Amino acid sequence: MKMMSTQEYKRWILGTITIVSSFQFVFSTTDSAQQMFLREPEDKTVILGEDVLLPCRVKNKVGMLQWTREGFGLGSDRELIGFSRYTMVGNDEEGDFSLQIVNVQLDDDAEFQCQVGAAEGVKGIRSKTAMITVTVPPEPPQIVQGTSLLTTAGTSVQLICEAQAGKPPAELSWLDGEGDVVTSGTEYQTQELSDGKRVNAILKWDFKPTRKHHMKNFTCRSENSALKQPALATIRIEVKYAPKVKLTVFNERIVENDDVQLACEVEANPADVIYKWDGVIIVGDHTNHLLLSRVGREYNKNNITCQVSNSVGSSKSTKILKILYGPKFKTTMENVAADIGEKVCLRCDADGNPKPEIAWMYEKSSSIIVLGPELVIPNTTPEKAGKYICRATVPGFPEISTHVMVYIKGPPTIKAKNVQYGELGKKVEVECSIYSVPSPAKITWTKNTQVVEVDNTHGYEIVTQPLTDGVRNLLIIHNAEKGDFGMYNCTVWNDFGHDSMLILLKRKEHIPTLIVIAGVIGGVFLVVSVTIVVILCLRKKSLSKGKEFGSEKQGKPSDTVSSRESDIEIRTNSPLPNDNDQSWDDTSDKTHKEIHGYYNYTKDYSESSLPSSVKSQSSNGYGPYIDYRREFSERNPGISSQPFYYLGDTSFHGNRHQVDYSNSYIGNSHPDLLLPQRTHLSSRDRMYNPIFSPKHYITAHSITDSVATNV
Repeated sequence: MKMMSTQEYKRWILGTITIVSSFQFVFSTTDSAQQMFLREPEDKTVILGEDVLLPCRVKNKVGMLQWTREGFGLGSDRELIGFSRYTMVGNDEEGDFSLQIVNVQLDDDAEFQCQVGAAEGVKGIRSKTAMITVTVPPEPPQIVQGTSLLTTAGTSVQLICEAQAGKPPAELSWLDGEGDVVTSGTEYQTQELSDGKRVNAILKWDFKPTRKHHMKNFTCRSENSALKQPALATIRIEVKYAPKVKLTVFNERIVENDDVQLACEVEANPADVIYKWDGVIIVGDHTNHLLLSRVGREYNKNNITCQVSNSVGSSKSTKILKILYGPKFKTTMENVAADIGEKVCLRCDADGNPKPEIAWMYEKSSSIIVLGPELVIPNTTPEKAGKYICRATVPGFPEISTHVMVYIKGPPTIKAKNVQYGELGKKVEVECSIYSVPSPAKITWTKNTQVVEVDNTHGYEIVTQPLTDGVRNLLIIHNAEKGDFGMYNCTVWNDFGHDSMLILLKRKEHIPTLIVIAGVIGGVFLVVSVTIVVILCLRKKSLSKGKEFGSEKQGKPSDTVSSRESDIEIRTNSPLPNDNDQSWDDTSDKTHKEIHGYYNYTKDYSESSLPSSVKSQSSNGYGPYIDYRREFSERNPGISSQPFYYLGDTSFHGNRHQVDYSNSYIGNSHPDLLLPQRTHLSSRDRMYNPIFSPKHYITAHSITDSVATNV
């Protein structure tokens, strides 16, 4: 069997349908059955390029069925020849003639209707109109300014976003740098294309960028029912802006005299900035820091400003310094003079940070009488007069206080020395201290009932010096003469009475005269003291000589003084060597032992054996002291040194005993002035008198009651 072509097949199908329809029409006429829709098409919305199905089911179909688009028939053939994307699907037995459209295009955006033609005895029917709405996604959004924009803060900027050829037109919105939708400053526009179906969408945004917009991404979002998700376009904004300044004080707590450091933190574009602190340009490194050394209380509540500028502009930040400092009184309180019964108001103001606490106290009480800067005494009495103390306290600082005197008005009182002194030919001041509340109205000086007036010729001058509760009045006499000395009267008056006082001005001896007198007295005393020492030494020497030698070794009358029990011989014809003389042996002094009696020349010792310093001296029958300790020790092995003594100006001292000679006749040959018996002296003891160069050496021992003294 020969295969039919497609065209032939379509004709065959169409003929078959016609025959069936005629057959149905015959039978329907016979049965009088009406054709009707079991299912009608409905409106559809479809995205461009998708497929769509419009349902249409007919019962008792007799007439010819076709679909119309915008009122034009598409044909009754299920293949809908000429419309390649259109097909009537279903089967005749079920009466299903649904229209299927594949790859929907804008042309398909129209009204469709399913119609069944009339037949003999049967009316034709039409379904309700179904609208196919074809949606077209817009093109990706584009920002007219591009992907980046350089601008300056405060300058108006317009950003434009476009989304073209959308159906319906794209819904556009701007998102700021934080992702939030911009709701102000926008304008939405549309432009319909020539096909009458698609539309271009435009969204404009006018704004003034700020520092917070710098380097932020701004997004244009496009939405459309044909889009499965929004389409986005982004632009980055670079904003040049003036510096943003933040001023920081490093010190959490600033106390007076502390060093304060401040830092100026800056955000700016461009970053090339200039700093100014309180209007002064800072140059060099670390210009964003400021150091205030040892800030005083005058800085408290002061504004410290950091101003920073760049090519865009300038801005500044200010800090108010809070300096903590101790209390200080603002003013000095003046003493108050009040009448009895008068109301007195005292005020004490102090500065400090924190604000000082003010307390008032009375000198006769240790308790606080009132808190606050003001103290009111409603009824002043003598019992309430006196010193009132104001105390100011700031936590963490030393307390300070001051006082004010409240006086009761009354007559004046003079307090001064009754006798005062001055020097002849010098400036003399006569003082009269006056205690007077109120202040004195008049002060006069009189001498011999004559008022003393200020007279430059005679050299009189009156000077008044204020006191807390009166005055100090001075009568000054320049180049005082003899007649200026005598009795003066100081008299004072005030509104309540008067007082007076006699003051005797005496002449004071000149100080150099007293010095001379004192010097003379001192010199006399010194001479007497030296004389007593010399006489005492002569007496002791004579006693020693008398004991040892008797009549065999008599000295000259002028050299010897005798007593009842002892003699002292004084040799003054041979000066003693000084401490630097080699004839004195310090070592021998330390080991010296006393020799019995007075040491003189004997047959065992020739003159040739004497030191040269001794040979040249006149001996007058006796020689100076020579150290014969070794021989004496050999001849007198039983004799040892005794405790030492020294001879003072008027007394005889030892390390174990002390004998004072207080008799005014000491040094004379007085029978009652005897040296102590059995006195032990050592030549190791030396006494040095700074007035005379000779030294005194005293030697004593326990065998005899004599004393030998070398001078």
